[in-house]
Amino acid sequence: MLHEVINWLITTIGAMGYTAFFTNGVESSIVPIPSEIIMPPAGYLVQQGQLNMALVILSGTLGSLFGAYLNYFAAHYLGRPFYSSTDVMVLITEEHFRRVEDYFASHGEISTFIGRMLPVIRHLISLARGISRYEPHQFSVYTLLGSFIWSPF
Repeated sequence: MLHEVINWLITTIGAMGYTAFFTNGVESSIVPIPSEIIMPPAGYLVQQGQLNMALVILSGTLGSLFGAYLNYFAAHYLGRPFYSSTDVMVLITEEHFRRVEDYFASHGEISTFIGRMLPVIRHLISLARGISRYEPHQFSVYTLLGSFIWSPF
């Protein structure tokens, strides 16, 4: 059965070409589609000569940035008022907001960069950065760098 799933992934990614890697955008948002199931078959297709490695990495990186933007801007514009109004449901208090903002004030760049390479954190770092109103340009730079390093793996 695992062999069939792997064949299906390779066939689907091969048919979709470089657009398949925009699933990294879905993965970078809240939807749990791990890039770990997309990128290895892509590596196989690169080895087979069906895809270009540079384009796979580029499209995976851009897909990740797109998904990160979805979370970042949703949290940036809805952020604090939304989460504050539902803090009983999600257990986020003003103290949590203050602690996150304090942490990012002193560790913002490195946490954004490294956060893009860590499973689970990769999904949530964009939300935290959006809520803390991190500079969008800097968010883009550190997200691109972290995603670029993560994509080939």
